[in-house]
Amino acid sequence: MEFDRARLKREVKLSMKGSGCMMVALLFSVVVSAGTWLLNTVLGGLLTGGAGSVSDTVMRYVQRGYELEDAINIALLELFQRGPGVLAGIAVGGVVLSIIIALWQGAMDVGYEGWCLSMVRHENPPVSKIFCAMPQILQVLLTRFLTGLFIALWSLLVVLAYALLLFAAIMLASLADSVALAIPFLLAAIAVLVVGVIWVSTRYLLVDYVLLDKGLYGMDAIREGKRLMKDNIGRGFVLQLSFFGWYLLMTAMVYIGIILALIPIIGAYASGSSGGLIASSGFALLVIVAATVGTAILSLWLKPYVTGSIARFYDWARASADGPQGGPVFHGGSDGSWGGPADYTWTSGPSSGSGAGSGPQNGGFPPPPPPKAPPKPKDDPWN
Repeated sequence: MEFDRARLKREVKLSMKGSGCMMVALLFSVVVSAGTWLLNTVLGGLLTGGAGSVSDTVMRYVQRGYELEDAINIALLELFQRGPGVLAGIAVGGVVLSIIIALWQGAMDVGYEGWCLSMVRHENPPVSKIFCAMPQILQVLLTRFLTGLFIALWSLLVVLAYALLLFAAIMLASLADSVALAIPFLLAAIAVLVVGVIWVSTRYLLVDYVLLDKGLYGMDAIREGKRLMKDNIGRGFVLQLSFFGWYLLMTAMVYIGIILALIPIIGAYASGSSGGLIASSGFALLVIVAATVGTAILSLWLKPYVTGSIARFYDWARASADGPQGGPVFHGGSDGSWGGPADYTWTSGPSSGSGAGSGPQNGGFPPPPPPKAPPKPKDDPWN
């Protein structure tokens, strides 16, 4: 089954229409942020031995008239006076708290991926679908832990290979007293690092979707995810890379907003006009608010677009690997797109009509030629 990235992304954008995906993305962000804050508040003091009170101590001394730098030094001195055992407990507690927060956010990420998988399959998922990972939270956490472990181990090997090639380049340059001889090793080291990072990050791209869709977890989900990504790592990487322009646009919006806000303030400050400084400050505030709102709206649209595209890529990879019984797909529509939802069976094209194979029709005349294939849809401009 041929992979068509442009059509895949086009169909994801069609499935986003009327799905409320931006409101779901907003709710997801609020829930994750609120849960993270709650864990920090409730467990922070218990696991870190009251280290969170350092900020309170700093504020207390600031309110007494101390300079901020002096208040921080006093708070840290009081913390160190508790002894090495307390400091070690605080460090361990901080690591445990970080792991708990990462697990919470990871489980919610899997739930949101499940919602997007249902969205691209036109299942009209409810908002509560973002919590679909919670009933199988132990399987999700086990799978996430093992996936992260394998990614870390493979990344370590990649970094080790990069370090060895870089060391060889440095030694060759020093022994031969020629930088030119070291350039091939340096280029090889960079290539190993880039290709290795791409391979590691993309190889496990579909593990979460295997867990959600097939009910596999742990090593079974990892093996199945690697099977689906066999010969598809390049496609998966290019699919993710095709969103680079959108992230670049978001970054540009932030920096352009900051520059537009600072220019009138700098001009008013240089002219020494207090009225101009007040006016330029008000204008700067409006520009920053507009840039923040615009970036937030774009991110709320981009999140389901990116996640939905990877979910659709999972459906394609499963069909490509397993054949017609692989899973859900969408029949070709009249406009040549993948169209509306089918009966969740893979198909390579529109099914034949009831008269297929019944011989000449239309009074014995040959059947009319099939309609021309519609032009291939263009990809979005951010590739």
